[in-house]
Order: sequence, then structure tokens, then C-alpha cells
Amino acid sequence: MSRWHWNSFGTLGLAHSSEDRADFVFDNLQPKGTGFNRRWNPDLDSRLGVQLNADLLPGLEAVVQVVSEQRPDNSYTPFLNWANLRYEILPDLRIRAGRVAMASFMASSSRKVGYSNPWIRPSAEVYRLLALTNSDGVDIEYRLRTGEFTHTLSALYGKKTVINTRDQHVHNTDVWGVYDTSEFGPWTVHIAHQQKHTDNQNPPLGKFWSAGVSYDSGLWLLNAEWVRAENYDGRRVLAVREAWNLAAAYRMDLLTPFISLSQLRPLTVVSGTPVSQTTLATGVRWDIRKNWDLKLQWDHVRPGNDSFGTLQAIQPGFPKGKPVNVVAVVLDFAY
Repeated sequence: MSRWHWNSFGTLGLAHSSEDRADFVFDNLQPKGTGFNRRWNPDLDSRLGVQLNADLLPGLEAVVQVVSEQRPDNSYTPFLNWANLRYEILPDLRIRAGRVAMASFMASSSRKVGYSNPWIRPSAEVYRLLALTNSDGVDIEYRLRTGEFTHTLSALYGKKTVINTRDQHVHNTDVWGVYDTSEFGPWTVHIAHQQKHTDNQNPPLGKFWSAGVSYDSGLWLLNAEWVRAENYDGRRVLAVREAWNLAAAYRMDLLTPFISLSQLRPLTVVSGTPVSQTTLATGVRWDIRKNWDLKLQWDHVRPGNDSFGTLQAIQPGFPKGKPVNVVAVVLDFAY
């Protein structure tokens, strides 16, 4: 007999930028951000999601997750974030087929569930370096226990089409990745490597690496994450970029103050304006009731001296290297 489990999550947010000649966005798939288009913007962090887990047969589970958030066409049309079948071959070995999450980052599976994180959003410098968050294909996972260590090893193969803000369909094929998450007491270490072929690059091959470590004592949460991306443009120019993030949070009963420092920098010279940026973020989370929290966050975004950073919709007169301050407040829930 099938057993069905429903979960829901959501974030209602509002963000304000100190600058009206450029937009602050989380990634380059957000068509409009906070600043030039809207000084007070609810779209930056707001989303709703629902997830269904169904135990169909012994060892066989179906997972469907639908999310509504600002999309590249500036709509809130719901989309399938996950939709897969999972089969447990052995107690420590399972395979999934369908639309599956890619374990590219430390917070890949929880990045859209604001309630599961101390801060409002993960580092834009780090998480914008890979537009793919899921893949249509298969993955296999094996859990290995060695002494006090637990290793979760996985491999993925698939494809994914991404529609950008110019309504272009960017096709990613031969997407594959290998991942390892190791847990030991309060420590978690995650490493990942991915490759893909993207049809708007020449040559099409793109590569991605990431590594992260987290320490969670129950009171303190400390995170460190590093990523590297290599991609070609349409003129055979290789762009290599690296980004890192350091973050800390301290749980004080219902309040959790946090601080984060991130940096994105190019390692190769390419045509156009380089994308380099450093962000200092700080804020506080208040758990107002069970399954609900309220967060306040301030981001000080400083593009490189010769760069606009990750800012978009740059208007005439906005100088390179000018810092921007963004303040956001959100209400999160998860059931």
C-alpha cells in the first residue's frame, strides 16, 4: 500500500538597495533585481514550494518537488524542480532516475528551503558559478562506513536545458558528476567535480570543482566553501573563475546571529568587463515559532576596481568598483 508524505516550504521576502543605477541579483537567471528596476523588491528571495514523497513499493519511492519563484521570464510559473523514482538496491546502495538534484555545493538540496539555513541566501559569488541545479538522467549513491566516518559517494549522468533571461534555450548534454560527502561527529566535508557540454560555448566543454567543510556543534555553525569553473565563450576564449565563502552562525536560543565573507575573482583575461566582487554579509535569524523564522540581513557588495561585479542592468554614470548596500528581511516556513 502506498504511503504519501506532503511537505511545504516558503519564503516571503523584501529587499532594498542603496543604488538606483544597477540591480543586485542572486544569479544571472533573475531578470530583474533590487536597485534600478525596483528599490524595494519582493522577488529577490521570495518563493513557495511543495514536495511529495510516495512509498510505492518496498524499496521504491517517488519524489516530486514543485517550486514557484521569480523565473527568467519574470513570471512565477511553477516548475518541476525534482521528479524522480528512487530504488534501494541494498540498504546502502540506491539509484534514482528522472529529474534529480545535483550535489554541486554544500547546500545543494536545501538552498531553496530558507528555513533550513541561518542566512537568507547562500553566497551569490559561489553559487552563481553553476547555473545547473538539477539534471534529467540517473544517479547512483553508495553509503560507506569506515570507523566513525560515514562517506556518501554518488555519480550522476544526464542533460538539462536552461532558459536564460534572453529567452534562449541553452542545452547542456553529457552532464556528469562525482561527489563525496564525509561525516565525522560535528564535521561534514563535501567535494564535487562535474563536466558538461554546452551548445553556446566553443568548444562546448565546461568543468566545475567544489570543496567545502562544515562544523556544527549545536551552538556554533562554521562553513567554508570553494568553487572553480572553467567555460569557453563563443569565440574560443577560456574563462576561469574561482570563488570562496566563509560563514559563521551562533545559536542563542531563539536568536542566531551570523556573518559571511565571500569573494569571486577571474583567473584569466577575457574580453569585456571582468566579474570580480567581494561581499560582507551579516544578520540575525529569529525563530518566532515552530517551523517559522524571521531574518534580517545586510550585504555590503564591493565590485573589483575595474568591474561591476555581479550587478546587472548597469545604467549610464554608474562607476566601476562602487560598493552597494542591500538590506533584506524574510519570513520563512517549512512543514
